[in-house]
Amino acid sequence: MLALKRITMINKYDQKYNRVHLLNKSKWTAIKKVNGWRHFMVKDVNKKNKTVEMFAVCDRKSMMTIDISELKPKKKWIRGWHLL
Repeated sequence: MLALKRITMINKYDQKYNRVHLLNKSKWTAIKKVNGWRHFMVKDVNKKNKTVEMFAVCDRKSMMTIDISELKPKKKWIRGWHLL
């Protein structure tokens, strides 16, 4: 029997208010380049420590761990991939 994966799509409300729930495999754009890259994807969410492990989409070796609270302000991060 095949197991179907549930794919969660971001809705306009989450994108508008930069909500940080359903973080696993979510996509983010950094306002300022981080390690030379702007577009990142969440690899792992550690709810106990309130951190997220992200990697640059173009360079999967470029990993970083940040606090979930750093994703909230739109001055640093925008949910989804955007051209800046």
